[in-house]
Amino acid sequence: MKRVVLIILLFVPIASAFGQNSPRSKGIESLGIESQIYPAGTMFNLRASWLLGEKSSLIGKLGYNTARRQDFGEHDKEDGGGLGLALGYRRYLDNKRSGLFMEGRASAWFLDIDWQDNAPLRTGNSDITVFQPTIGIGYDILLNDGKIKLGLLVAFGYEVNMITSGEAVGQGGISLIGLSVDFRL
Repeated sequence: MKRVVLIILLFVPIASAFGQNSPRSKGIESLGIESQIYPAGTMFNLRASWLLGEKSSLIGKLGYNTARRQDFGEHDKEDGGGLGLALGYRRYLDNKRSGLFMEGRASAWFLDIDWQDNAPLRTGNSDITVFQPTIGIGYDILLNDGKIKLGLLVAFGYEVNMITSGEAVGQGGISLIGLSVDFRL
């Protein structure tokens, strides 16, 4: 519960400050939902976007990461999940903030991982704080006179376990495919 409060206390003021700094912005440009899958799990995010210019936006995300690493980690089986947040920069090639874009972001995840080794049989739990820088490319399509934005993202990054309480668990390269729906305000 402390982590949830910390995430909210950090995310809201940062997001509000960026929304007020854009000369054309009147706050949040859009709100949406997103799902990203990767070989060892799925991330579900609530997201907000703030205008930074004609072709760029700031993206803030608050979400949950379900990790199903199986034997991708340090142990024979690693499963768990936890809350996280992300802050990213998106640059469109078109000035309508749709079409092809590039994105860079940094995420922090607070995961609770249950692990198991088979020979000899051992089990345990590790709490980890993960830093995940990511770069990606995607495409957004505007629908309903630009009020709805559907997006597809392909991204690559690296997961670094910054803080570990318990035994070491998996970290390393990550590839993601994401789908999003945003409602423009």
